[in-house]
Amino acid sequence: MSTTPARDKASAVLWLAAGQTKRAAAEAAGVSPNTITEWLRSPVFAGEVEKARVLYSERPQDARALLDHLDRVADRLAPQGAPTVDVDGVRVRVSVPPGASPRKRERLIGQAIARGLRARREAGS
Repeated sequence: MSTTPARDKASAVLWLAAGQTKRAAAEAAGVSPNTITEWLRSPVFAGEVEKARVLYSERPQDARALLDHLDRVADRLAPQGAPTVDVDGVRVRVSVPPGASPRKRERLIGQAIARGLRARREAGS
């Protein structure tokens, strides 16, 4: 799979599971339709689309279940070794480039925590 952020791939999973076109999924993920075609050739990505389709068909009104599922999809589609920060029940992926200084690593983790807190606040409102 490519270096596209896992959150964008999860967005594409959501659009495809809802029956949207590859073009619509590509626009949502910020990639080309050809990239979606490539991702669908991956058994992991295609399996995630199918699992989301089943969940969507069984519980179309349960947005919380679908969002929780998409969080897990993003975790499974993320490159291995990418650290996560858990902020009050919200998992946030931290992307720290190889060779980053301790100060930069700390700053990136702080930004991830802030994103998690914002997501938690928005989810509560």
